[in-house]
Amino acid sequence: MRRALLALLAFAPLAHADFAIPGYELVQTVPLETTLGSSDLRDPVTVWSQLFDSAKSEIVIGQFYAAGKAGTPFDKVIERLAAAGQRGVKIRFLLDKKGVGLSEPATLAQLRQIPNLELRILDYSKLTGNGIIHAKYLAVDRKAAFVGSQNFDWRSFSHIHETGLLITDPDMVAQVQAVFEQDWQAQALVAANLAVPRMSAGMAPTGMAAAPAQLVSSPAAFNPAGVADSEAVLPALLAEAKNEVRVQLLDYAPLSYGPQHTRPYYGVIDNAIRAAAARGVTIKLMVSNWNTEQPAIAYLKSLAM
Repeated sequence: MRRALLALLAFAPLAHADFAIPGYELVQTVPLETTLGSSDLRDPVTVWSQLFDSAKSEIVIGQFYAAGKAGTPFDKVIERLAAAGQRGVKIRFLLDKKGVGLSEPATLAQLRQIPNLELRILDYSKLTGNGIIHAKYLAVDRKAAFVGSQNFDWRSFSHIHETGLLITDPDMVAQVQAVFEQDWQAQALVAANLAVPRMSAGMAPTGMAAAPAQLVSSPAAFNPAGVADSEAVLPALLAEAKNEVRVQLLDYAPLSYGPQHTRPYYGVIDNAIRAAAARGVTIKLMVSNWNTEQPAIAYLKSLAM
């Protein structure tokens, strides 16, 4: 299990000009080597830089790892973050312990040199047995937040197709902030060798018609109040699908693969997609060509049948 965040938008498809829910803006990283850009979607370098420039009191950031590279557009992001710290903005930056090995030492040193920035490392596996902070998100002054697939990594701002949401809906921003506070406190408890209290079973899944947007996260045992369980909500959404489901992923494989095969088969989402297809819902699944390796390709072939 891993900490992951999703902002589910029920009434507006993630489709360029059609995406128009007040308080939400779709942001996209278009790989430099492609012509897939859209004039109606802003890029994360612009959005993150503006967020950091607007900060007056506090910035909180949760990320798996941190990797910059001199001479890339991501330089501006780190520069604007540093400028916020220099003018007195309090910055709390949370990384996962397993992500430290993936981080650039120079980038970590650069972050530690920013005035008013506190960097903490959370061993999330001590909460779940084998987990990471896989969420990528930030919040500024409790007024704006960003949730997306962008790692704090220069490649995620230049060469990798990524999407994210800029959020100014006060209720959703408060939930993103609450997730950060939960994990920030967990880091302090883990560092002191103290147990991290588990939350309740989590908020029950909300139907698609209940609200235009909903924040969901996993694992549910460590969700703050009001944040629903993604493991329950995603299958519930799929169960409500009547005509079409579109899915875009790096990898689709409900199993553990690699040299260790340490994780068991996990069919929660896979079963929900198959059930939707069985009742006549059109499933459009787009994955990376990395997904064509064994044994993951076997699951794609099975799904296609």
